[in-house]
Amino acid sequence: MIKEDSAKEEIVLKAQVLFQQYGLKKTTMDEIAYACGKAKSTLYHYFKSKEEVFDHVLKLEITNLRREVKKKVDEQNEVKDKIRAYFLAFHTGIMDKINLYRSVTLDIDGECLGLMGKNKDYRASNIQKFMTFERDYITRILEDAYALGKFTKIEKDDIPFFSETLIAAFLGVMSYVIETDSLRDAEKLDKTVSLLTQQIFS
Repeated sequence: MIKEDSAKEEIVLKAQVLFQQYGLKKTTMDEIAYACGKAKSTLYHYFKSKEEVFDHVLKLEITNLRREVKKKVDEQNEVKDKIRAYFLAFHTGIMDKINLYRSVTLDIDGECLGLMGKNKDYRASNIQKFMTFERDYITRILEDAYALGKFTKIEKDDIPFFSETLIAAFLGVMSYVIETDSLRDAEKLDKTVSLLTQQIFS
């Protein structure tokens, strides 16, 4: 089992580089197999399709991104700085892997790829899981601030709804960035996020 896990991990890591460089549509199982130094039939022993490999790559990327975001957030003390760090770190992480995340949102051969698969129900389910995780994370930040008397503009019971609204707005911006390649000016984005968080959380 350990050997099999190691082999799958190697495939995912090699595919990660290819998907980032070329995107999902232009990356083939032949290229992944070549990068791994394995026969294509070996890849199909571990993964049913290229999309399944991409699924694992995306999960790995999201895990790594969340780890980096948490690190940036934990470095801050004030709630407005934590929220600012959250959005800027997430935005930077997305922009660094723009080809990978562009594959998530754009149609592939006329079919909606979705967050982690081609099935629309699967897409909706994974978006909901993503939203729930991020909402709960922001909620914990705000509830901690509320308990310390540093965020009292809304009632505690309204914090989860407020957090979900923030995440929904942020995902809207991210979708726009990914699809249009706009808003790449880091300095202007920093100023905008700083202004918004200052207004909301001060």
